[in-house]
Amino acid sequence: MSKKPGLLPKVEIFVIGIFFVGFLMWAVSKCSSTKRRYREQAAFEEAEQARADSLERITADITPLDTTIKPINPEPYVEKVRVPILYITVNGVNMRSGPGLNHRIISRLQLFEEVEFLGEVSDSTQEIRLGENLVANEPWVKVKTRKGQQGWVYGACVDYYKHELEGVETE
Repeated sequence: MSKKPGLLPKVEIFVIGIFFVGFLMWAVSKCSSTKRRYREQAAFEEAEQARADSLERITADITPLDTTIKPINPEPYVEKVRVPILYITVNGVNMRSGPGLNHRIISRLQLFEEVEFLGEVSDSTQEIRLGENLVANEPWVKVKTRKGQQGWVYGACVDYYKHELEGVETE
């Protein structure tokens, strides 16, 4: 006995077919939306690249501003150091080889003679009686004469101003 297919298998095939068509429609819509997102992203990247290229073209034409400071006078700068000048305030003062009375005498300097201060002063002071009523307690100062001799003189016997120290007994 053969049975004729009934209505039920046809409904099953019909339902399966509808599910299949529904699945195809869903898959196509998903693919389309994904494809659209990829296109939008590609368009955005192209626009960004175009913007970057145009910015690069604009900045390629711009030369950077030179902010270096150039001297007005191109000659080399030489700092002029002014050497302090001291004047001898006691006639016949002894210039010595070191700071103190125990060092040998190199030269005798005349009143108002100009000497260059060499920037060195003894660490300590020394008390010396220069006259009957004149006692000084000064350091020793390193100087250089116009002739180029270097030595030490007693600090009370030199000054930045030309004057004679009063009350000094000379030999």
